Amino acid sequence: MAKPFNRPHLFIRKQPDTSPFTSPGSGGGSSRSKARDRATHGAQLKNEFTAALPPKEDEARVFRFEFEGEPGFALELKSLESEHKGIELLNVRRAGDTMLATVLVPRGKLGHFLGLFEDYLTKTRGTKNNPANKSLVESISHVRRASVRSLWTDPLERFPSGEAALWWEVWLRGRQDSADAFKAVAQQAKLPVSKMPLLFTDRAVLNLCATVLQVSHLLERDELIAELREAKTSTAEFLALPSSDQVLWTRDLLARVQAPPVEGPSVCILDTGVNRGHELLGLALPPASQLTVNPLWGVDDRHGHGTQMAGLALYGDLGPVLTSKNRVLLRHGLESVKLFPGPGDSHAPEVYGAVTTESAARAQIQSPDRTRTFCMAVTSPDGHEKGVPSSWSSAVDDLAFGSADHQKRLMCISAGNIDPAHFILYPQGNQTELIRDPGQSWNALTVGAFADRDALSDPDLAGWKPLASLGGLCPSSPTSLAWDSDWPIKPDIVMPGGNAAIAPDGKACDFARSLSLLTTHFLPVARQFSASGETSAATALAARLSARLHAEYAQLWPETVRALLVHSAEWTPEMRRTLPQKKRGRGEKKTQKKGDYRKLLRMYGYGEPQEAAALFSAEDALTLIGQHEIQPFGVHPKHKGQIATRDMHLHALPWPEDVLRDLGETEVELRVTLSYFIEPLPGERGYAQNQRHRYASHGLRFELKAALESLAEFTVRINKAARTEGEGAASESDAKQWLFGPDLRSAGSLHSDRWRGTAVDLANKGFLAVYPTVGWWKERPRLGRGETRTRYALVVSIRTPEVDTDIYTPVAIQLGIPITL
Repeated sequence: MAKPFNRPHLFIRKQPDTSPFTSPGSGGGSSRSKARDRATHGAQLKNEFTAALPPKEDEARVFRFEFEGEPGFALELKSLESEHKGIELLNVRRAGDTMLATVLVPRGKLGHFLGLFEDYLTKTRGTKNNPANKSLVESISHVRRASVRSLWTDPLERFPSGEAALWWEVWLRGRQDSADAFKAVAQQAKLPVSKMPLLFTDRAVLNLCATVLQVSHLLERDELIAELREAKTSTAEFLALPSSDQVLWTRDLLARVQAPPVEGPSVCILDTGVNRGHELLGLALPPASQLTVNPLWGVDDRHGHGTQMAGLALYGDLGPVLTSKNRVLLRHGLESVKLFPGPGDSHAPEVYGAVTTESAARAQIQSPDRTRTFCMAVTSPDGHEKGVPSSWSSAVDDLAFGSADHQKRLMCISAGNIDPAHFILYPQGNQTELIRDPGQSWNALTVGAFADRDALSDPDLAGWKPLASLGGLCPSSPTSLAWDSDWPIKPDIVMPGGNAAIAPDGKACDFARSLSLLTTHFLPVARQFSASGETSAATALAARLSARLHAEYAQLWPETVRALLVHSAEWTPEMRRTLPQKKRGRGEKKTQKKGDYRKLLRMYGYGEPQEAAALFSAEDALTLIGQHEIQPFGVHPKHKGQIATRDMHLHALPWPEDVLRDLGETEVELRVTLSYFIEPLPGERGYAQNQRHRYASHGLRFELKAALESLAEFTVRINKAARTEGEGAASESDAKQWLFGPDLRSAGSLHSDRWRGTAVDLANKGFLAVYPTVGWWKERPRLGRGETRTRYALVVSIRTPEVDTDIYTPVAIQLGIPITL
């Protein structure tokens, strides 16, 4: 029988060994291009570029050109720009299987591409006498003068039609100076523009109200615009389903509640405000912790959503709390920042990333030393981004990383909700409905929802049935199944979100009070309680568990809390039914192909965090936690001005070797989770296709020594810098024994996997390496981040639930931790 989770997690204080690291990979080959007739193709491009040149009397300082690739082939992006000449790749898009790139060229450098095309026609290079600039020129199918559409990086079908003015999200080259200059130009043209710019490393983002024609006129004279996107609007679920208004319930609960410590950790609700007049909330939300982005909005909640979130973030589902007679010891409090006034507000829409950044800053200024988890369930209406970073999701990444103030933050973000009108398509509709912006954030803990109840008892829904099976995907929870594999696994986790009901004829779906979670109502004078659900409720519950972890272990980093929530997650039996089934003799057995797990992960993330396992270890379920700092890159030792990979960490884990050897062939499970925050570099400039413009600053990976290889063989296998001249790897990894494997677990900035094998084999696996992979810190030395150090959290667990054994005590003794029996 499994042992209770009642032991504190163990922290690895010993620093890992650091050694120089070089990836053993051979590097990428040259890009594939369509075969061309040299004379015809070179002359065609030269003529097209000449036709796109501006008239000599045009006084504009820069010009934009659009380069089109051949369908099915990639453009040679790295050769389309030249930093020292001021030629800049502005954006990269796709139209079907055709790649398009927009490039900015200063007036004095207009001859650059003409020279490349002329050299292609007349000169040769190398021993094979290939045409000069062959890979670049033959990757280009056409070139033309850029238009407004050339800068539109949202899906082409969303490009505005008609002559009406609308709000655009304008991405500018540069930072604050660019934003100020663009606002001046817009105001001179009498075009409304948002006040708060969103600033990234080399981009600023503003909202502009203009017609397509007015934007076109701006492009003719303005050199700052790099991209145009659809300005975001937001939707929040303002549930108003009534529940009991018996004040006696509240009074009874209040008599059992102990208020949280004033300086304890908090959940900071970024929403429509919170009404602390509700007695269940006021004891944990001081007036000074009620803030707003815009003083004209006030701090109160006039729509209900923020107060619903607050009740769940503080107590969880109020139903079982109210009916219990147990004391409630609150160890975390609440903060509220009103970032969204609610429907009907007529102010000029700001960039939501800027508003989110401002909200976090206000909470930080109010209580700079407080440990907090940010909780935000305000999202965009749809998921048309398909995992591609937006200004909003990039702002969330920037906040988590702490680019501006070096303050790391845990951001719990809702995956968003599907339109209830689409519930009728459940569950197939959820597989095509995508995670809402900003849920694609790499650094955030993105939360989906699962159906945690199926007892339908509403009198007005007689004959109806629960739509989702217990433990299945909540009908409103979107997925990331249609995303490209380069984008992170989202949602990261799922939490309870209630359920919906379907009519007897199968033609209508609706919410049901009995299938919802119970929380606080925003007008306590009218009623005390409100129904809540979907991914909003799930996000509040995730933030609550995060705050409980902070209360239990004050030393935890935000990266570590995120890791523990994912690390402790399990799929329900209903979720596991997503895995393909095939018959093998009697009965059925699920396949073990790694590709089968992709669908499972992109629907449910890593599952539902198990609260006990997240908070504590057990005698037969040991969890080790390490928090470390690494320098991924540094100045190249031989090539001036270049950046190369630098450090690898080798952890000698405090392994319970003797106990594991005694267990022999018993099957055990090892779990490893690596969590870190990346610094974003947003802007659609090719991302994965173009290393110089990768979104993530860096990547980290982990690898464990295989049971049958020596430590020396392990080091040589994963680190080229550890090899002598001409030496190759003499051993192999045990990737087949991992549930996901290196390919499936490598997306994003959180990597979690599980290994199953014999205890005696696990006894021989006590060395773990953490090493860097590429990112823009390395590929863009001009930005000056090449020698930046960064943090990571490492969580390692051993589980032996099938046997009566104690693996916790031997490891605690190795770490010098006293054991209380």
